Order: sequence, then C-alpha cells, then structure tokens
Amino acid sequence: MLKSVVTAMAVLLFVPVMAGAADSAGKVHAQAAKAVAVEAAAQKQYLKWTDQKQDAAAEIRDMKTMDAWLEFQNRKYSKYITKQKEVIAELERRKEEARRIKMELEPFLETVVDSLARFVESDLPFLTEERSRRIDFLHESLDDYRLELSEKLRRVFEALLVETEYGRNVSSSMQELDIDGVPTQVAVFRLGRTALFYQTADGSGAGYWDHASGAWKPLAQDYTQTLHRARDMADRKRAVELLDLPIGATR
Repeated sequence: MLKSVVTAMAVLLFVPVMAGAADSAGKVHAQAAKAVAVEAAAQKQYLKWTDQKQDAAAEIRDMKTMDAWLEFQNRKYSKYITKQKEVIAELERRKEEARRIKMELEPFLETVVDSLARFVESDLPFLTEERSRRIDFLHESLDDYRLELSEKLRRVFEALLVETEYGRNVSSSMQELDIDGVPTQVAVFRLGRTALFYQTADGSGAGYWDHASGAWKPLAQDYTQTLHRARDMADRKRAVELLDLPIGATR
C-alpha cells in the first residue's frame, strides 16, 4: 500500500517535471528558429549589401573614368579655345587690314584708270574705239556701288594685262585712214608699241605714224615689200624672219 502511494506520489511529482521540460524545449526550439531566421535575414541583407557594394564600386570606377575623360576634354578644349582665340584675333587683324586696303585701294584704282586713259590717248593710234570703250567700262565699274571691290580690282588688272599684251605682239588689220586728206582703205601693221605702219590696198604706197607730229607720214617705196612680208608674218602666213623697217622714224 505504502509502495503504491510512493509510486503515485513519484508519478505526480514527475508529471510537472516532464511538463516543464517540454515547455523549455519549445522555447529553445522557438529561439533557435528565431536565430536561424535572423541569420537568414542577415545573410540576405549581407548579400544585398555585397551587390550594392559591387554596384557602388562599379559606379565609382565609372565616375573616375568619366572624371579622367572630362579632365582630358577640358585640357583639349582649353587648347581649342586658345587656338580659336588666335584665329579670331588673326581674322580681326585681316578685317582691319582689308578695311585699310579698301580705303587706299579705291582711290588708287581711280588713279590707275585715269593714268591708263591718258596713256591710251598718247599711245599709237590703234584699236582706238575698242580701247576707249574699255576705259569707259572701267570708269563705270569704279562708279558702281553694287560692285565688290575685288571685282573692280579684277577688271582693272584685266585691262592692264590687255594693254601690256599689246606691247608684246604684232597685228595686221584693214581700216580706213585719212591720207593727205583723202579717206583711204589701207592695211595697218602694228609692231607692238614700237611702230605703226600702213600700206595701201594696191601696195603702191606706204607710211608710218609719226609720234612727234601726231600724223601719218609716207615711207619710201623700198619698204612696201618689207611691210607686205611683215603683214604676212603677223597673219601667220609666213615664217618669222628679220626685217629692215624704219623704227626710228616713229619718234
């Protein structure tokens, strides 16, 4: 009986102990699960931070690369700007120079054309109408405010070149001259600007322009054949050869 009672008491005492152990195990399990969850969350956050760190490092590298590139571009563009400033300064200098040249060139061209007109007037009387028209054209060009200065300059130079060429070539042409008060059809031979001769159509008469008197003077009959050969050479009908012409008689 006593043994049964003791056993019963032991059972009664053991039941609370087992119940307490079960409660402790549950708490431990709950704490362990919580710790595992915290660890997992920490691991997940760590991985997230690692990714963010890598992204931040890559962004920093990109920013450093961009910074180096921008620094290079700044140096480069500084050189560009310096060069452009030099170019602008040179353009400004040229602009000022062009303005100064324009102020000097326009009146100078007027002087050149006036001098050319006087020269043509005092020169040998050949292509008179053509050369007079050219002088008039130059005066009209210089008085045209719509015409660029460069075009005016070109026209004056072109006229000077034409006049220069007259002194380096020969020509032969038919025209009517007043010989001894009689209009006569003659062949005129021009030897550069050195001399001017005429020969009648029938070849019977010849003459030269006397610059001193400003009139045509007759030449000896001996020169008619020579002038004929000279005209053929001017017309390229004959090979060039030396001729004996009275050059000194023109002055």
